[in-house]
Formats: sequence, structure tokens, C-alpha cells
Amino acid sequence: MLVFKCALIFFFSTFVLSLSSQVVKVYSLGIGLACLYFISGALAGKILYDRYQYINILGSLTLNPNVTLYVNRIASISASFLSLGFLSYLFLVLFKKDETTLRALTIFLCGFGSLYMWVQSLLTTYISTLFYEKRLTVLRQYLANLSFLFLVLMAIFGTLSVFLPEGDSSVMYICNILSSLSGYTMTFIFCIYILSFEKEYAYFSEGIRSNMLIDDTCSLNNASVDESLLDTHTIRRILPRTVS
Repeated sequence: MLVFKCALIFFFSTFVLSLSSQVVKVYSLGIGLACLYFISGALAGKILYDRYQYINILGSLTLNPNVTLYVNRIASISASFLSLGFLSYLFLVLFKKDETTLRALTIFLCGFGSLYMWVQSLLTTYISTLFYEKRLTVLRQYLANLSFLFLVLMAIFGTLSVFLPEGDSSVMYICNILSSLSGYTMTFIFCIYILSFEKEYAYFSEGIRSNMLIDDTCSLNNASVDESLLDTHTIRRILPRTVS
């Protein structure tokens, strides 16, 4: 899928350049990093928006569609706050604001990123009665758990680095390093997580085939569901067509 190939290149280019910018303080490097942030953010937004629509379709086929749609809305709200925080972070990087503000905003971003992964893991488990991929379910739950661990570490060391006295420079330096490493690890986890959506992208680009469903008679007993949703052409009209 073209969108995921581009995302793979730009996500990890941004990640590597961001790490490099912590070592080499070059102005041109900061401009290039800001451009990569913007492109990566646009690609991530595209993937997250399409994921929201796909869950709406699959959720309408479950026995309790209202539950799925409600949880999907929670995921979309966390993604919206994540996007707003990302734009603020981009603004701060461009105008070189102080490190304390950047650190606080990073914790904010990682917090909503972790929430998004947790909610999506619940959705993946819930809709597995229709769309089952055991490895994806396990991978996403593992990444969500791991992200929460690093979020706690980042919050602890980031807060300590702010409240430690100025004279305690060595301890403050260690806290800054651990907080930054936790933040970069969470960013890496989030990139892997949303790239895992490629599997659903591939299925929806072809339309939902009946052999993808575990139990057609059980899954489609909701009278409000139109069978035309399972038709390839109908799905492509409902959702933005994925470029393969």
C-alpha cells in the first residue's frame, strides 16, 4: 500500500533525524526536521482517519454496534487531542521554545498516544468476532502495555527534572536523558502501532469478503445491517479508496 510505504519512510526518517538533532545542533537540520514532522503528521492523520471509518463499518456488523461506535468515538477524540498537541509541538520546535514546555507537551502527546493505542487494542479484540487476526491482537495489546510503562517512566523522570534544584546538575541530566529516551521509545512504539493497520487497509481495499468473517450467520443477524455492505463496490463508495 502506497500510503504505508510512504509512512514507513517518513516516520523513521523523522525519528532518526530527531535523534540526530539532539546531538548536532544545526539550524538547517531543525528546518528539515520540521518539514518531516509535518509530512509524517499528515500521513499519520490520513491513516488514523481511515481507521476510524473502517471501525465504523466493522462495528455496524457486530451484535452491539453502539458499544463499538462509542469506543471508536473515544479513540477519535484522543486522536484529535494528539493532533492538536502535535501541531503545538511543531510550532514550539520552529520557534525554539524552552525545554520545560517541550517536555510537558511531549508527556501530553505520549499520554494521548498511549490512550489511543489502548482503545484501539480493545476495539481489535472486540471486533475479532468478525475480523480475526491473532497476531495483530497480541501485537497491539503488547505495544499498548509497553507504551503505558514508558509513559509512567517519562512522566516520573520528566517531573523530577523540572522540580530538582539547579545545583543538582548530574541527577537532572540523568533524569533528562531517561525522560527523552522514554519519549523516543514511545514514539517508535506508536509508529509501529499505526503501521499495523496496513492489514485492515489491505482487506478494505478489496472489499470485505465473506471468507474473512468467522461466522457469517452469527455475525450478520442484525436486521439493521444491509448485506450490500459486504459488496466490494459499496465499500469503496463508502470509504476513501486506498491507493495500492
